[in-house]
Amino acid sequence: MLVRERMNPAGKWVAASLPIPSVIDVYEKSEFIWLPVVDQEGRLIGLITLTEIQNGKARLADPTENTENLTAQDIMTSRFLFVTEKTPIEEAARIMIDYDMSELPVVKDGYYTGIITEKTMLRVLMEITGARRQGIRLMVQMENKNGELLNLLELIRDQNGTVQGLCTYCAPENEYLIVTMRVDEVDKYNLKQEIRNLGIKVIDIR
Repeated sequence: MLVRERMNPAGKWVAASLPIPSVIDVYEKSEFIWLPVVDQEGRLIGLITLTEIQNGKARLADPTENTENLTAQDIMTSRFLFVTEKTPIEEAARIMIDYDMSELPVVKDGYYTGIITEKTMLRVLMEITGARRQGIRLMVQMENKNGELLNLLELIRDQNGTVQGLCTYCAPENEYLIVTMRVDEVDKYNLKQEIRNLGIKVIDIR
């Protein structure tokens, strides 16, 4: 899954030449925590956050400052993180977590095209785990070795089951694998017993 498949379309933005009072007005009416700043061609060249807005207000209030020609470009930060439309969605999630970001701008060939938010990532998580689909939610613990997951999937296939969603993660030091999936068209109690017969621990099934 790539960013372009789940990003929100580009929202409000400001031109680099927009006067600071207008920038402040747009920012305070925006639902996002930052505003993209674009050049005349629409390329993303900076961001304006609350810090820049406060700086802009301070400069406007400074009697020694010539504020007549101050624009968005004068207060924006040109150091910011972004992803492209072709960035894998999990890489965007990693950046947001590593840098404690709730929103991330998206560009294509340098042009601002969209935004990825925490809500976007929650929706992706729901899709991956099949949270909105019918069926049994199954969570198991298995050895982290070749063939173990395949054995589980083959067991579900042999029972004419359908996997509607699946995600995995490794425990610390790769000691074992935790698998969560949504399975449809199988009997819960029979599935639980067959999985145990494989030597796989059922953590939760509902």
